[in-house]
Amino acid sequence: MLRSTTLILLALTFTLTGCASRYDQLRTKSGRVESALVAERTKVSATDATDRSARLSHLSDLRATLSAANVGLGATRYIPKEQREVAYDILDEVYGTIEWNIPLGPTDKKKSLPSSFSPDGTLRLSN
Repeated sequence: MLRSTTLILLALTFTLTGCASRYDQLRTKSGRVESALVAERTKVSATDATDRSARLSHLSDLRATLSAANVGLGATRYIPKEQREVAYDILDEVYGTIEWNIPLGPTDKKKSLPSSFSPDGTLRLSN
């Protein structure tokens, strides 16, 4: 009984995940990145490390970039359908870059944002 229930739950999860739109997948990724930022901020705030202020500033900058990316994601509905996937690809890379940079210290080399994304949330869909 438990085994069949587990299999049904796994199949349902796979089906629901497979049916999620690209927009929904990116909203989920955004939430995951935001949770990681909050967790890291909480962890850094609880320490008295000498670089605490610089780390909190770094996390604040990443949070601002996340907000800009979320604005860009919200604006994707106004992008023509034939370019929307490109916008989603750019935003997916932005969310991944933010997530990659979260645990880095103030002196660590950061992964750069994609050139098609501006820190104010502007997406450049053509060169």
